[in-house]
Amino acid sequence: MKNTGKATSHDQENLKNDFSSNEGDHLSSLSLLNALPQQVWTAGSDGKIDYVNDTICRDFGYPQALIIESGWEAFVHPEDITESIERWQEALNTETEYVTEFRLRFTDGQYYWHLARAVLVKRTGKPSIWVGTNTNIQSHKDIESRKDEFISIASHELKTPLTSIRAYNQVMLRKASDGTTKDYLLRTQGQLARLEKLIKDLLDVSKINAGKMSLNLENFNFSEMLRDAISAAQSVSTKHKIILTDELNLEFTGDHYRLEQVVQNFLSNAVKYSPEADRVLVSTNIKDGNVIVSVTDFGIGIERSHLGRLFDRYYRADNSSSRFDGLGLGLFISAEIIKRHGGSFWIESELGKGATFFFKLPLEADHPIQPEIKTKINYKDRYLSISCPQDDDIMYVEWTGHQDMRSVKHGGALMIEYFKANPRSKVFNDNRLVLGTWSEASDWAAEVWLPLMELAGLKYLAWIFSASAFSQLSAQKSVDNEEKTSEILFFYQADEALTWLRNINQK
Repeated sequence: MKNTGKATSHDQENLKNDFSSNEGDHLSSLSLLNALPQQVWTAGSDGKIDYVNDTICRDFGYPQALIIESGWEAFVHPEDITESIERWQEALNTETEYVTEFRLRFTDGQYYWHLARAVLVKRTGKPSIWVGTNTNIQSHKDIESRKDEFISIASHELKTPLTSIRAYNQVMLRKASDGTTKDYLLRTQGQLARLEKLIKDLLDVSKINAGKMSLNLENFNFSEMLRDAISAAQSVSTKHKIILTDELNLEFTGDHYRLEQVVQNFLSNAVKYSPEADRVLVSTNIKDGNVIVSVTDFGIGIERSHLGRLFDRYYRADNSSSRFDGLGLGLFISAEIIKRHGGSFWIESELGKGATFFFKLPLEADHPIQPEIKTKINYKDRYLSISCPQDDDIMYVEWTGHQDMRSVKHGGALMIEYFKANPRSKVFNDNRLVLGTWSEASDWAAEVWLPLMELAGLKYLAWIFSASAFSQLSAQKSVDNEEKTSEILFFYQADEALTWLRNINQK
């Protein structure tokens, strides 16, 4: 994103010809770009900026040659430079769309938020060129900021009268005798607890949006935290028996309060959506260096089409908002807390058969992935194995256990490495032993991994599903790239996948 050379008049003339559909046309496309109120720029296939339009010159207050020589680093906010460069380099390496947000310094010395987009335009007989735009989104950011500020202030202001109302209600409860009055006061207490949770959720969302949700890391007993969360949930649930089926005497380093909040959100959700049931099961175990917690209810269940979005902000499945209270914030907040601990989450459910919500947390951050086998044609570690038989035109890959962003990126890079070292065109991608989800890595797989696999020679990919519905959604999202050139099919049976690959008549 930074240039070392200045743009010459010869460079500008070449660019003018590049953008013109007819070299004899007096009204060049370059002139049209200069007339646009939006920032427009171009770069060569090596990433060096070679043109900025007049709008950029006016916004920055510098001549074109100086801006091109300085590169974006001179104008991007220091806090946004690292991410923007990483995304630009990734786009250059994969030849995929470049998209990022950053703040740009204008001639008045102020920084303004922009959405940057660029695509690589490949031209017959001419070098490829990146064409990009920077769209000013400061007004949108201001609106979001004011909204979050309002939510934060309103939530804080509501806490004071709510605390007083709860105190008055408790005093009246102590003085009330059994009967109608006490029953009403108990109902009021329940409604106040719900209101308090809604206010707390709104405060948390405003902190997340502002990037101000910090973790207070400490060492604590994980099992005691679970028991405390269960006890709190049980105190407000008279119908459901919340049962801890497995208990670990485990010391864990994390934010005790926030993780207890996650468990309470999961339990509250389980109780809410199983009104006809009488129990909720909580289970814990340790697998592959992670502690895994599951909360199972026996309620209404969730349609497959909703599974992938339940952790989105304000999302409510179907018309549940008309039947169940809440703003749809609890799972969104829980997801953010889990992500900040380096963990992941997923759901298994069938409509009418209840649901199980899972989350996993690493016991040791950045634990190295060590290979058990590593030769030219074979690889194996605890997450995946790769085999490239020399007498076969298929690369066999088997994924195992719980996957996350780190393991998927590591495994994806190995697949590319072995595919290049052992040229072939087909991949047998077996996910039957995968548990849970790697949804946080799906976008990376679709935008980065798949194009690189295709550059390495991939033409046919047979993907065998895991039994996990959430894992299946992640798989489909991992190849959701409109520009893909390979043929990708999903299978439930491994033998059907192998038959398809072996019977392909290559063109």
